[in-house]
Amino acid sequence: MFRVPIHSRVGNAGLAVLGVVYFVAATATLIYYIATSWGAMGLIDYALQLALVASAIGGLFFLAIAAQNLGFTRSRAERPRSSPDHRTAPAAGS
Repeated sequence: MFRVPIHSRVGNAGLAVLGVVYFVAATATLIYYIATSWGAMGLIDYALQLALVASAIGGLFFLAIAAQNLGFTRSRAERPRSSPDHRTAPAAGS
């Protein structure tokens, strides 16, 4: 995933909260919408359901960006390449 530079911890926490709210609200609305109009769905209903799915995916995207910026997930380029206990191999030689 690409990096979105938000330097404030409060801003990243707000983005995470917004992502959770988007995801939960879109998912709950989608489930309610499908349950109440199960037998009578038209083309517009499918378009609205697709928009709700896109909103839920957007919420997950916000949450992933915030988690990456807050350091909950580290990309492969940022991981240290040393041994787990930070010991180095002995030098070869005399």
